[in-house]
Amino acid sequence: MKAMLGEGFVKKYYEVSREKDSFLCVGVDPATSNMRSRYIVPPKLVEAKGESEGIKEFCLKVIESVTPYAPVIKPNAQFLVYALGYDCLKEIVDKIHEGGSLGLLDIKLSDIGSTMDAGLYWIDRLGFDAVTFSPFPGYENGVDAVYKWAEKKDKGIFALCRMSNPGTHDYQSRLMDGEKFYKRLARDAFNHGSNGYVVGCTASEELGDIREIIGEECIILSPGLGAQGGDPVTALSYGTNSKGEGLLVSSSRSINFAYESLGWSWERYGEAAGVLADRKRVELNEIRKGLGK
Repeated sequence: MKAMLGEGFVKKYYEVSREKDSFLCVGVDPATSNMRSRYIVPPKLVEAKGESEGIKEFCLKVIESVTPYAPVIKPNAQFLVYALGYDCLKEIVDKIHEGGSLGLLDIKLSDIGSTMDAGLYWIDRLGFDAVTFSPFPGYENGVDAVYKWAEKKDKGIFALCRMSNPGTHDYQSRLMDGEKFYKRLARDAFNHGSNGYVVGCTASEELGDIREIIGEECIILSPGLGAQGGDPVTALSYGTNSKGEGLLVSSSRSINFAYESLGWSWERYGEAAGVLADRKRVELNEIRKGLGK
């Protein structure tokens, strides 16, 4: 087993989490009305600014509003890379850091080593502190590139183990050499030195299994809180370490587009996101306290 890589990232995360009294991760997933009918960037903002500029302005305002309450902000590459580009993404990372938060690019890297190296080069240039990756390509000339990046750059790397969607059971819950595949993924990632693991907030047994494998210090990113129906009590019961830490509970749509659920005017989308982020932070802390962690 290799020692945990990217210890600087892990140390910084715990520092920021304690300073902000929060283990909330806010995802940034800026969908437009051309993509779906709700949870969307205000159409009038897009009409006024144009699609790319409207998306960028939306992201920057939401990030500015939620960073006081979230140690980690998680831009989703699928929503941003094609719509914006390098300069706009750099502005987004800079805005995250201005708010004293860490930037985690949710990109789920999955390819051969040389392709991974190319992506990691630009991710580092943009200033992201961490990435998500898929272990499926295997280690040699595959995800070994991610581990080397974490070691060289002191970054956070979050290995995809068990997703939050119902279809995750098609593969990730099947047996491999007598062990459920998500456990095999977590064990291999741990043995290679990963410091982060992605386990859906909709899981329970899986969160506990993976916490048992990875020990106290490593971080679990648990997406699916809010629109996907993830249960924060379950996540905190099974996913935290003995100190009630080490778990990042992630929420995206319900915070990004809080202006819709609150019934506020679209101009107040940033303020609404901040209000919801603070509410989630307080709720999570109350649950943790109630669990005695």
